[in-house]
Amino acid sequence: MGAFRTPAVTGHSELALQLEHPNPDIIWARAVEVLGGEALAGKWMDTPLTVLDGNSPREYADSGDLGKQREILMILNRIDYGMFG
Repeated sequence: MGAFRTPAVTGHSELALQLEHPNPDIIWARAVEVLGGEALAGKWMDTPLTVLDGNSPREYADSGDLGKQREILMILNRIDYGMFG
């Protein structure tokens, strides 16, 4: 059984605002917060993910497609709350 981890500090209202108005800067800040630093966030952002059909989170973040950007934020939220590895 894994260790208990407290979710990152971003509150629910801020998360809702991020999902309403996603952009690459918000995604990057959330990745750093959730993953615990820029090095880990950068590695994760550049790693192709099966759930993204082999694309990297950075490709989705930089796509300009709000739906794809929201998808990355939702993945980060699931990671933050321990619902997605």
